[in-house]
Amino acid sequence: MARMIVAEMCPQCGSLDVRATEPGWFRIEWDRRDALDGGWVEHLEFGCRDCGMTWD
Repeated sequence: MARMIVAEMCPQCGSLDVRATEPGWFRIEWDRRDALDGGWVEHLEFGCRDCGMTWD
């Protein structure tokens, strides 16, 4: 099975210096996370470190 990695790019300035966050997620031991949500992220928000824009 081939896997593909895709880089998120800022829609405003085109920067690849983007961070992803999970709003509403609380800190939990990583080895237990799969037991809670099956390893899937419900919602992601992205933020550009260059221009400050956020999107989801």
